[in-house]
Parts: sequence; structure tokens; C-alpha cells
Amino acid sequence: MRSLLRSLSSAYFKFRIQRKYPFLQPLFSVPSDLTPQERYQLYELAAGRETVLEIGSYIGASACCFGAACKQSGKGRVFCIDTWNNDSMSEGSKDTYREFLENTAPFSDYVVPIRGFSTEVATQVKSAVQRIDLLFIDGDHSYSGAKADWETYKDRLRQGSIVVFHDYGWADGVRRVVHEDVSPVIDVSAQLSNMWWGTVSQHI
Repeated sequence: MRSLLRSLSSAYFKFRIQRKYPFLQPLFSVPSDLTPQERYQLYELAAGRETVLEIGSYIGASACCFGAACKQSGKGRVFCIDTWNNDSMSEGSKDTYREFLENTAPFSDYVVPIRGFSTEVATQVKSAVQRIDLLFIDGDHSYSGAKADWETYKDRLRQGSIVVFHDYGWADGVRRVVHEDVSPVIDVSAQLSNMWWGTVSQHI
């Protein structure tokens, strides 16, 4: 019963947002574990941001949220890091890169795919990105994986940057990294059931 109520609530939320903001329809068309509320929150968090870096893109649901924010403001870039080999996904190995490009096509002027493991492409990313205004971490959900992503890219964050972790609701490793490493440099934070975000309070 509780699951049904959540589904109905999400469906109604999606309906209201699409009716009020028709240009946001692509945000909800890509299959993903992201809820309608999470998708809209990502769009809101990215509004007006110059540089978004996401780790873990899969087939583009979150990239569409960020791309829509850039397109609406007419500025910004979304750097998307993924192997697009379906690493750590339950359905097994599969090349999803073409599907990602097709899904993010409406925002192709703003989306910059970078193929590889997040820690291995760091030099390439940092040569192009001096400051990260929004860092979205949704890659390896183990403690070591989430911590490596944070440690690799935190030096590009500044006061006022936003940090977002998905799967905070169930992944113990993600929660541990947030509590031990991220929270101490965060001013204001908030969360939905499976997503946590906060504003960086100082230069790291």
C-alpha cells in the first residue's frame, strides 16, 4: 500500500511539472532509478551553474536534467564521466554509449561525454575544468569508490559549489563518505529519500 501511494505521488508530481513546464518533458523520458522529484531537484540545483560534473551517467537521465538547466539559461557545460560499459549494473556488461547520446541529443550543445573510469580520466577532466559548480556522484557506490570520486575532484570545488550524492538512501559506503568526508565542509544540506546534497562552505 505504501509503495502504491509513493508511485501515485510521483506520478502526480511528474504530471504537474510537465504541465507547468512543458520544456522539461525530456527530463522524465529516460528510464532511470531517479524519481521525478529527484530529476526536478537536479534541474533546480543546476540552474544558473556554469560547470556541472557528473560521475556515472548510464543512459543520460541525470545529464538531461543538467542539460535542460543549461539550455534554459543559455550557458554552461555538463561534463559526463562514464565507461558506458554498464559496469556494476545488474543487467551485466553492455555498451550504452549510443543510447546515452540519443537520449541527451536535445542538450548536445551543452553535454560533454568523457569515456573512462572517473579516477583514470582525472587529468583530462581537470585540464578542461578549473572549477566545478555542481558535482554529482552516482558511480561506484562502495565506500572506496565513492571516496575515490570525492577525493579526486574535491579540489575543483569552491565556496558555494553544490555536491550531490545519489543512492544515499541505501548505499552504506555513500553515506559513510558523506558523513565522514563531505559534511565537514558543507554549510547547508538537504535530502530526498535516496539523494543528498549540500553547499560547500569553504575552498577545499
